[in-house]
Amino acid sequence: GGADFYPTHFFIEKILGNEIGKKYSIDVYAAVDMCICGILAYRSILNGNIPVDVPDLRDPAQREKFKNDHACTFPYEAGDQLLPHNSFGVTEIPEGAYEEQKRLWLESQQGK
Repeated sequence: GGADFYPTHFFIEKILGNEIGKKYSIDVYAAVDMCICGILAYRSILNGNIPVDVPDLRDPAQREKFKNDHACTFPYEAGDQLLPHNSFGVTEIPEGAYEEQKRLWLESQQGK
């Protein structure tokens, strides 16, 4: 634990203009480089594992293609670009499933 301190610390140091912040903080493009591969891999999986080009979002022309791309698993963000939360499609949770799990858990706690 405790690693969350460092990104925030170096971000603040960079804003303050301190050298250590400049040395160890990352910019938005480095952050995107670190996470976009997972996002695009998931899209590849959803489309039959097809190859997907990884854009260089530092290039305005490539960035423009993604300007209105909101595809994700969050309904409030994705709008009509909503992606399923897993590659197997929508999982229907039977009515009463949560109550049954609660009952089983409570039962397991008796006598502890």
